[in-house]
Amino acid sequence: MPLELDEGMTDRYRRYAIYWTPEPGSALEAFGSAWFGGENFGLEPDLAARAKRAPARYGLHATLKAPFRLREGATADDIARALDAFCRIRRAPEASPLGFIRHQRYVVLSPGGRTAAIDWLAAECVTHFDRFRAPIGDADRAAREIDTMTARERAHLEDFGYPYVLSEFRFHISLAGPLERCEALAVCRALEPQLAPMLLGAFRIDALTLLGEPEGGGAFQILSRHRFMSADLARP
Repeated sequence: MPLELDEGMTDRYRRYAIYWTPEPGSALEAFGSAWFGGENFGLEPDLAARAKRAPARYGLHATLKAPFRLREGATADDIARALDAFCRIRRAPEASPLGFIRHQRYVVLSPGGRTAAIDWLAAECVTHFDRFRAPIGDADRAAREIDTMTARERAHLEDFGYPYVLSEFRFHISLAGPLERCEALAVCRALEPQLAPMLLGAFRIDALTLLGEPEGGGAFQILSRHRFMSADLARP
């Protein structure tokens, strides 16, 4: 069920996001806590620190609805209730097993083949929850390298607040970056033995997570977690 957020609590967050995050108590959650919590898995400390600096702010996650500010009149509790209703009538999507790739100078985990169900979910998240998002402003545009974007990416930024949605979306779980190619290879060699046992079967999203970015900055915080209908039916 959605977390009830009182007014004082919602005032602490400047942006919200909808992500995949690991199942609580899972091996993937334990890995994420260790990796972003300071374990370097044999990497040289300076490289490990640079590799983790950007993704650590978000934790082990995959973006379904990128961080956004609330439109006037909307509340975090509105999003939580809508997200709960959204998940309760949908089946948990599956994709091919995850594997290591280099994506936009990041080391990420991404399905190697079948992704249609997750791609569809991501498109639904982008459009369904856009009613809670405030329009982007000049500061949002300035934070993006607009000159390097395609025309379609620029259109998505204006329409949905984020360029890599719909036709430009690729599901990925960020581990490290941005890195040069040789650095990315070193990170892959260090992390693959840790993650290989967790990547053997089909990848399944059992729930979506609502997160908030503290008003004073810092790492995003989990506010509520919402299970899909078929995930609930599969519970013992």
